[in-house]
This record gives sequence, structure tokens and C-alpha cells, in this order.
Amino acid sequence: MQKKMLFLNIIAAIIIIVTIILIVVDLKINKVIIENRDTFMFEIPKNSTIKNIAEILQKNEIDISIFDLKLVTKWYDLDSKLRYGRFYIPGQRSFTAKELAIFLTRKGILTRNITIPEGLRIREIASILKKGMNIDSIEFMSMTKNKAILKEFNITADNLEGYLYPETYNLNENDKAEEIIRRMVSNTFSKLDSIDEEISSNKMSLHEIMILASIIQGEVMDRSEVYDISAVYNNRLKIKMLLQADPTVQYILDKPTRLRERHIKIDNPYNTYKYKGLPPGPINNPTFACIEAALKPADKPYIYMVARGDGGHYFNSTLNGHINDKKKFDKYRREIWRKNR
Repeated sequence: MQKKMLFLNIIAAIIIIVTIILIVVDLKINKVIIENRDTFMFEIPKNSTIKNIAEILQKNEIDISIFDLKLVTKWYDLDSKLRYGRFYIPGQRSFTAKELAIFLTRKGILTRNITIPEGLRIREIASILKKGMNIDSIEFMSMTKNKAILKEFNITADNLEGYLYPETYNLNENDKAEEIIRRMVSNTFSKLDSIDEEISSNKMSLHEIMILASIIQGEVMDRSEVYDISAVYNNRLKIKMLLQADPTVQYILDKPTRLRERHIKIDNPYNTYKYKGLPPGPINNPTFACIEAALKPADKPYIYMVARGDGGHYFNSTLNGHINDKKKFDKYRREIWRKNR
């Protein structure tokens, strides 16, 4: 009789323990860990462990412990199915631990690397994103004129030309035009942080610096010349000389082309052959090297430059020297023409 009672007590104890475990598991699995927040994003790197993922979730103020995440994923056999990538949690929605674990197995696959080459204009960037991400070009270009975004980044312009940083971006299949734009602009200002003192102490405004950087970007082919090209334009600005920058006229024409006499007579504020000083806005989206060069021109008296024909330039500080340099280029061009006849 005693043995039977002992056996029944053990069975009862086991049932109670199992019941308690199931209740605890149920509480943890169905615990609400995200509730009525604004939309937010977090990124899980490739090859992250459960511990890594839990720590990322905690940093994003998601109320889940490493133990809880391990429990939920093991319970539902999800631990090997969690994916890496950028995850967007929609606003004003609640998630339990179970729902979030399932969510992490279905979303967030990184799509592809999209390269935005240096010196492109907004419309050219829109074209790349259309081909690579199926982003609507019209929507993208329209969003670059969004007043709220311009105000948010304190950009004193009508559009974001000049502020979409050229780089390779790892984009998510869910990214929208506005999200990509914000990321590119944020990238620009992140780069600018390292030269904040130089920007603050410069006589030009940030927008003027970006305009000059874009002109330098439009000229440079040999990156070793970036500071010399900057010297030419900075020196011309100092003496109030026409910049006569071909890329600004090509911006008006909306295509790179050899300039003719009729082109440099176009009455347009971007025509630096006609109007002194900087044009109204950037003519492309420059790299950090060109932005830095705009602030730190070479300490040289150059006010003239002409192409050599090999991607580089002749630089000069006198008109006679410049004329001789131009003759060298004209000779080079004639030789190329004869070879290609």
C-alpha cells in the first residue's frame, strides 16, 4: 500500500512539474515582446548565433532573453531556419516571442549589392535602382525633392543632388525609394563628420562646398590630380574669374559632349562660361575625395587647366602657358584623328 502511494505521489509530482514547465513555456512563447511601436529596422549579420540574434534584439529594445529565444526556436524547430538580413518591423503591431521567431525565418533576405558609381546625377541613380531593385524612377526622383527630407538634413536646396553618396549598397528586397534615399544621404553626412571642423571654418557654406566638389568630380579622371583641380577653381573663385567648367555646361545639356561655341553661350545660371561664381547647385553626386579636395586645394597658383588626352591635365598659372598647353592637346587630338582615319 505504501509503495502504491509512493508511486502515485511520484506520478502526481511529475504531472505537476510537467504542468508547470508547460505553463512556463506557454508564457514565454506567447509573451508579447513588441507592442504598438513605430516602424523600425534591425539587421542580423550572416552566420549569427542565437546568442548574437538575441543580443541584437535586446539592443533594439525587444524584450526577449537569450534563454527565451533558444527555448522558442528549439520548441518549434526553428533554430536552423532563422535568416540573416535587414528586418522591418511594421508600426503599431504586436509580436509574441513565437510570432517574432517565425517572422525571422521568413523575411530579411538581403537581395544584392547595388553599386552607385561616383559622379552620377539623380536621374542616373534612379535608372540603376530601377534595373537593380525595380524602384520606380519617377517616385525616386520625386522623393529627392521631398521637403521633409531636405529639412531633416538641413539641406538648403530644392533637391538632393550632390548628397546621394556614391558607394556599393547592400539593399533589402523590401527597401523603398525613401528608405534608400535616407540611407544614401545619411551616408554622405556620416562621411562629412570626419571633416566637420574644416567645413565649419571654411568661408563657403556646406552647400557651396558640395557644389564645388561636384564640379571637381566632373573634371577628375586621374585621382592624383584632385587637389590640383581644386586649386584651379578655388583660385578662380578668389579672383572672381569665370570658372569656365565644362561639366556645368554638360549638366545643362544633360549629357557629356564636346562643347561647341554655341554651347558656352547658353543663357543658364549653370553656365559657368557666362555667369561668375558657383552654379546654383551640385551637378552630380561626388565622392569624399572630391569633397575634401574642395576644402583643401593644392597650394599652387594654378588658374588654368587643359586636358592632355590621356585622362590627365596640364596645369598653368599664366595665360601664355595655358595657350601652349592647349596647342599640345590640339596636336595630340590631330594625331589621334589621323590614326583613326
